[in-house]
Amino acid sequence: MLIRCSITMQDLNVPQWNVRPLISYVMTKKINNNYYLCVKNIMFPHDKCFNLAMLNKIYHKFVAEGKMGLEFKEPKHLLSIDSKNKTEVNMLYTHIKAIVEGKKVNIATRQMPKSMSSTKAVVNHFDLMALEFVAVNRFDNRVLNMRHLTTLTLEKCDLPTIPIEIGRLKLKYLDISGSKLPINQDTFWNWTSMTVICDTLITLKMDSIGIKRLPFEIMFLKNLQTLSATKNKLSYLPQFIGELKKLKALFVADNFLRYLPRCFSAKIFDEMNISSNLIRGRVNQYNDHLFRYLAVSSTVKKDNVENTVTSLSHLALYNLMDNCIPFKRQDIPRTLWIYFNLMGRCKVCNKWILPDYCKISYKHSLPRAMRLIKDQDLHNIVLQLMSCSIPNNCKRRV
Repeated sequence: MLIRCSITMQDLNVPQWNVRPLISYVMTKKINNNYYLCVKNIMFPHDKCFNLAMLNKIYHKFVAEGKMGLEFKEPKHLLSIDSKNKTEVNMLYTHIKAIVEGKKVNIATRQMPKSMSSTKAVVNHFDLMALEFVAVNRFDNRVLNMRHLTTLTLEKCDLPTIPIEIGRLKLKYLDISGSKLPINQDTFWNWTSMTVICDTLITLKMDSIGIKRLPFEIMFLKNLQTLSATKNKLSYLPQFIGELKKLKALFVADNFLRYLPRCFSAKIFDEMNISSNLIRGRVNQYNDHLFRYLAVSSTVKKDNVENTVTSLSHLALYNLMDNCIPFKRQDIPRTLWIYFNLMGRCKVCNKWILPDYCKISYKHSLPRAMRLIKDQDLHNIVLQLMSCSIPNNCKRRV
């Protein structure tokens, strides 16, 4: 059954005032022998479904006036339905009541409307107490005042920069997939330096945003468990991704990857997707970002000969990496930015090194994951290793 009505949706876990009703479509569905009440509006353009088995109470006193309330145990929400079409509300009440009582109910196959509005932009109501926010095509700075947000989805938004204030929200889930961002090195990711989001963010999705390299600032997100960067232009994954100690799921399908960093060999993922990349056989040095750097730089490097005087700036760089101190990109010299994408840990002593002072090698292996999604003909992949160029100065850490 499908009706059009006005709905006020209240999260009972959080005190909310002045919650505004939204024009919505409400539909009952049956999925795998479970009955659901699905709501679609500008707040939830892709439907929000409530399992009717979790229905705690039906407020039906004013059904004859076209009003009804539905209280759910999980998620703990109260839906207030109001419609000028009193007959439809009464029919919906009878329909839901029959489902709850276990009676045989016919579920129509009618589909939800594809859109809620004639306007292109879809932005949900700015409820300052809301826990979830979805915006499509347009970003509004009023989002930054929603201090209770834990889930923020910005789909296909034009973002000249990601506001630093986002880092002050206690977000657990952030999705910027499909959004338009400048992809040059002048793009600042300062929101990742904020201590709040460093502690709270668990899932970061940045699919289809056109990036050629991962911003090194994501290593500040110490509690990140899921990282998705599919359908981009990544040609390599930097070694610093190994500093995300809690990372359990990695999705980098549909990029231009030819190899993965060594740190993957010491980690077991819950889930990984590396399909539709260029990981095949041996790696040509011309395709390696480290060798490309060495070819362009003026550094002259010979086997078993290491520059005995390491730049003080490099020592400071290693110290930043060891301590994982969050900072804004513009707080350090611009000349150092590139080194974060070049640094790696020695495979023996585990110290940070740069390609100028190391040997680069490869081995074939498979990353360890409970669920590895890959091309059917992909039997192993190339792992990139870095090691100190003077073995005598390199001792394995105990």
